[in-house]
Amino acid sequence: MLKSLVSMSSLNLFKAAVQFGISTLVTLFVLPAEYGLITFSLPILQFIALISDMGLGSAIVRQQELSREEGGGAFSFALAVALAGALILATSAWPIEWSSHLAGVAWVLLGLSVAVFFSIAAGVPRALLERSLDYQTVAAIEGGAVVLAAGLCVALVLAGSGIWSVIGFHIALQTARACAFYWRSRNAMAFNWHWRKVIGLMTFGGWVLATNVVNFAARNAQSLLIGAFLGATAVGLYGLAYQFMLLPLMALAWPASGVLLATLSRLQGAAEARIQGVVLAVSQVTAVLIVPVMGWIVFGLAWPVTALLNPHWHAAIGLIETLAPLGALQALAAYNGSVLLARGHGRLQFMLNMVSSLMLLAGFVVSLRYGLVVFARVYLVVGGLATVVQIAAKLWAAGITPWQYVQALSVPVFATASGLAAAAVVGMHPAGWGQWAMATGTYGGVVILFYALARGSIVGALRELMASGRSAPVASSGG
Repeated sequence: MLKSLVSMSSLNLFKAAVQFGISTLVTLFVLPAEYGLITFSLPILQFIALISDMGLGSAIVRQQELSREEGGGAFSFALAVALAGALILATSAWPIEWSSHLAGVAWVLLGLSVAVFFSIAAGVPRALLERSLDYQTVAAIEGGAVVLAAGLCVALVLAGSGIWSVIGFHIALQTARACAFYWRSRNAMAFNWHWRKVIGLMTFGGWVLATNVVNFAARNAQSLLIGAFLGATAVGLYGLAYQFMLLPLMALAWPASGVLLATLSRLQGAAEARIQGVVLAVSQVTAVLIVPVMGWIVFGLAWPVTALLNPHWHAAIGLIETLAPLGALQALAAYNGSVLLARGHGRLQFMLNMVSSLMLLAGFVVSLRYGLVVFARVYLVVGGLATVVQIAAKLWAAGITPWQYVQALSVPVFATASGLAAAAVVGMHPAGWGQWAMATGTYGGVVILFYALARGSIVGALRELMASGRSAPVASSGG
């Protein structure tokens, strides 16, 4: 499991770095209002792709036995749905522009409809690789697609294409990964149009789809609400801050969730202590890597943003600092779904996420009238409460006590708190690169010192993940 986690986390760190670099490059050439069109459009694209997946990906990963005919039927079904999803987005582009009053967003949506098709088409072939725990191949394909798309995006930016360079990035990314995933997994599928074979997968995938839709609505409704009520500039500023909050999820928690689901599914019938050890180890390693990074963002990102970006973007600093702690909490709560699904509690996962999402949506609607700063603060409070509930459900499903969980997280939490205290002594509001380097170095030094003192606990978690890979046999596909 550790090897898969390293592969997927390295990939997502690379993807996050590339996307951050692209976002930074684009902000040098476009204004927040233009960037806001992309921020407004991407949730719509992702929603259509999410609905169209219908939970098939997660169902395939969890499936113990899967024939080539079932895989081929699922793939042909996904292609038909992909075409329908792309057409829906293309035909709704102008009505969305008319209702949102965002001039130019229709052409953005029309371009992104191509990316929607290939994004959906890639789902089944990728899931076939994941269920075989072939995450090294998945990482190689995803990484290669990112490199290809990023090269095209940079060329378009330098050619003066503006936001169309970002649209080109998404089209190239999804096209490359869909083609590569199909080619790599083609032998695991016998292409056919017998969609009755997909019914069994859809039964399990239904709860996954319902949960994903609820999560998506809560996570992305904010951008749509901000764009509709506060305008493109506001959604552009919030979109930049939101990317930093998503950093731990994109770089580690989301890819690790997929690996955890596949691993726990293969450990069905194993001793409870074995399963608990895997869940605790994943949570501890996530906290070790993520909590100090988000702690640094709270104070360390303000000066680089001020010094490097156009003044139009400086209003995003306060939003970034407010949302950073929530990013760490959400990363720890992200494994809730993997644990509940692996333990057969898909309906419970849906109900918990429904309650959490309703809480978030209510907070969004109430706070929107008070501006972006209050909006972000309400999101931090309500979102924090929701993550506590999700973490509690994860512990219950895995049979882990709260004290065991607190012990697993104690090292990174104390290290980060001590680092922040040391940085505060040096000065957390630098006026130059020298002061910024001093505060950052002091913070990092204290965190590393704590980790060195607690290396036994950290190494133990890594060994647990290494052992889980050796005890998780992969079910072969039936012919």
